[in-house]
Amino acid sequence: MEGTPDSGGLITLTWEEFGRGVREFAENIRAQFQPELVVGIARGGVIVGAVIASALEVDFFPIKVSRRVMMEVVSEEPLLVIKPYRYAAGKRVLLVDDISRTGETMRIARRALERFNPTEVKTAAYADYPGDGYVPDFCKITVEGTLAFPWDYHLLVGSSK
Repeated sequence: MEGTPDSGGLITLTWEEFGRGVREFAENIRAQFQPELVVGIARGGVIVGAVIASALEVDFFPIKVSRRVMMEVVSEEPLLVIKPYRYAAGKRVLLVDDISRTGETMRIARRALERFNPTEVKTAAYADYPGDGYVPDFCKITVEGTLAFPWDYHLLVGSSK
């Protein structure tokens, strides 16, 4: 297992662990799928997606699916806030998020991308929670507890890290 679990079940990834893990993840994806475009779901998927796009040497664009706009909750259901780009048309697209909990965000983003007629869309999540009914096409790790990426400072407050 990557990361360091604490006594409360919080698993933290350091920048070094994340960097090594995401590069390995990109190589695993490349062995099975050659995307022409990577689309990262804001917020954490933008970081993961940008690194994967760089490793795969393809273009990257962000998309945002959220219940919040400017940190204010505006909807009970996730909404498409930043829409996908027409550059997805006719391309093999890799849609990336940092964590897949229920698959809801991934499904919304995928439907939005498919309106642009890509030739193929595959999904990737660095971390997936098992038994949630959704399995991304690519996953680096499966987690049971709470995972904190290096940018999740709000989860690390009060922890030993």
